[in-house]
Amino acid sequence: MSTQQAEDVRSSDTTVMQYPTESELESSLKKIAEEAGDSSQIPFRINVVPLLGKPPMYSVVILSAAKEPLRERLGNLLSRSFSLGVTSFMLKGHEAVSLVEHRGRG
Repeated sequence: MSTQQAEDVRSSDTTVMQYPTESELESSLKKIAEEAGDSSQIPFRINVVPLLGKPPMYSVVILSAAKEPLRERLGNLLSRSFSLGVTSFMLKGHEAVSLVEHRGRG
């Protein structure tokens, strides 16, 4: 799968923004899991959900046995909270971009 593209229209300017692929996001989340002390081979499952005319969304399932530390770490990075016991959630395109950028900085 190639890098997803979506148009982000701001005022009268049109900018094309690139969104991460499943494998790019999965790699970033695996690195974040390692930072949180998780040694699972595959801590997450990712699926891209394309939306017509809008940025994609990403379905994320936590496969790791140690879910709570991963929820906390992701909540801190995304500045949002996850309900106790949540094993799957959706990421907006800009959230996926921020997680991939976090990996690049880390």
